[in-house]
Amino acid sequence: MTSIHFPMRALIGTVCTCLLLVAVSACTTVPSRLASLPEYSAPRPVTTMKVPYPIVLLHGLGQKADVWNGPATKYFTNDLGLSFGGVLKVEKGKILRQGAGGGDADFYVVNFSDPHDSIDAWSSELDVCMKHILAETGADRAIIIGYSMGGLAARSYLTKRYTDHHVKRLITVGAPHLGSPFARVWTWKTQLQDCAASGNVIASASCSAALSAIQGTEGDVPYNAPAVRDLRRPEDGGVYLQRLGKLAHPLDVEYVSVVGEVDMVDGAQRLTEGWIQELLRKVLSVAGGGFAAVFEPGDGVVSAKSQNIMNIEYFTVDQHRRRAGRVVTVPSVHVEHLQSSIEVQRIALEEKPEYRGSSVVRVGDSPYFVLDITDHIPTLCTLDLTATLTNGTSMSIPTTSAKPVLVRTRDGIVARYVIALPESCIVSPKVILKYRVTNGFGYTVSGSAEW
Repeated sequence: MTSIHFPMRALIGTVCTCLLLVAVSACTTVPSRLASLPEYSAPRPVTTMKVPYPIVLLHGLGQKADVWNGPATKYFTNDLGLSFGGVLKVEKGKILRQGAGGGDADFYVVNFSDPHDSIDAWSSELDVCMKHILAETGADRAIIIGYSMGGLAARSYLTKRYTDHHVKRLITVGAPHLGSPFARVWTWKTQLQDCAASGNVIASASCSAALSAIQGTEGDVPYNAPAVRDLRRPEDGGVYLQRLGKLAHPLDVEYVSVVGEVDMVDGAQRLTEGWIQELLRKVLSVAGGGFAAVFEPGDGVVSAKSQNIMNIEYFTVDQHRRRAGRVVTVPSVHVEHLQSSIEVQRIALEEKPEYRGSSVVRVGDSPYFVLDITDHIPTLCTLDLTATLTNGTSMSIPTTSAKPVLVRTRDGIVARYVIALPESCIVSPKVILKYRVTNGFGYTVSGSAEW
């Protein structure tokens, strides 16, 4: 009896142990299809930024940062909920911040230290501001909006930083890329000063009167300022813009030219008064004419052709380069229009969302779909997601409560969706996930992923 009892007891013990292991295994084993997924590791989130590319606003000749005040920037703060990083000014190579800001801000305004300085001087200050903004936000690129000469300063910056510019998009607004005929007044003033100082009694009196008329229209912009010198067209003796136009401009930047009616210098309008025109026409006729060009129909200061960056020499010599740019025409880009309109601000942000990657991952014992996109305002994006199983069943996966979160990755800042997948996706041998993202401007990006 003993020899039979011991094997039986051992057998029963073995069976019980196996049953226990099976039971434990049934409770703890993750299905192999799910277990093969990589465990999700959430990257460092961006705490306050709502856009992946901070926006940098540049004023024009003779202006200050307040040119961007009013409804224009309120569109950023009130309508889009973006955070203001403050007004940045460079003094002795260091940043001085005025107004709001700090941390992960969404847009900044640059206040150049001398509103009449040369384009290269502004470019150097922009370089300092860009380093500060990128370091503060952790962004890999920025969007620059340059009004008038501010757009030219941004171009100068790009040519100097050809391989490390960190600019996603450059929007130039009423910028005189080919120069402005009104900058010819810089040459006139020099000629009139020489004439007024000459020993010719008759000519000196007339030149003094004409010089006084010009000086009376200057306002805050002296016509012999370095900026006005830089803005002269080649046919008026200008050399700076012609030289800048020959330099290589990075082709990984999106160039947008906003073209409209523009006043580069407020005092220009006073020069259109009939008596001043007649006086200048008579006195300057000895200089070879060309006076009427300053008051040509249209904008009279910056022609539509000059406002299009694609007309500079670097882009015209190779038509393939022109694919980097587009033109947007608006009724006006006067300062008053900028301060009361949101057209330029919309143009700066209006673009298709871009797919940056997707994967299926595991969070605990559940599968999740991860989708990375870039969009200028990801908080306004919506996601539609469907799953098609091996048996042909198609289902819509709820995403109404899912909002993209800005995260920092090795490739820069992206907007990331992390969506839980239903249990039916686990048991299906194969799942096709189809996604479509629609941004706030109605543009979409779509695709599919297989698990």
